[in-house]
Amino acid sequence: MTGFASSQLVFMFDLSRAAPSRIALALAFLLAAGAASAADKSTKSMGSGPLLTPAQLRDCVAQKEKLHTQTDDARKDEASIDADKAEIGRSGAALGAEVTTLDRTSASAVDTYNGKVGARDRLIDSYQAKVAAYNAKAETVKATKAAYAKSCENRRYDERDMDDPKAKK
Repeated sequence: MTGFASSQLVFMFDLSRAAPSRIALALAFLLAAGAASAADKSTKSMGSGPLLTPAQLRDCVAQKEKLHTQTDDARKDEASIDADKAEIGRSGAALGAEVTTLDRTSASAVDTYNGKVGARDRLIDSYQAKVAAYNAKAETVKATKAAYAKSCENRRYDERDMDDPKAKK
């Protein structure tokens, strides 16, 4: 019963003619309804199923922090990969323009150009290794997210457990 419905119940009684025991009963009912309302507010109702125990809640908090850490790490790698990809594109365009004006009769000019091509090839190899490592991290993030979703997401918990010092350990 909500607070509004319980307050209407009080007005249905004519307090001037009611026996003291009825007034006490009505007040007890209102207090019980208020306590039940406060207890309902202390638990998350967004999720479904049984409440998480404090230990399960600690595990869920740890899983969520781990997921954020892994995601942030993967995003940093993604930024590095994007920078390498842009550099590979720039160097490829520069080498493409340079090859049209390359003096093929000069051994030093050809050696210099080949050195630039070798440096670009090393950058491509590094890029491919970073992409493979990133893909492995992405799979780990997906697995962690799936585990979190299965055991924690949309689960109810008592908010007081979040404030418990033991829950934060």
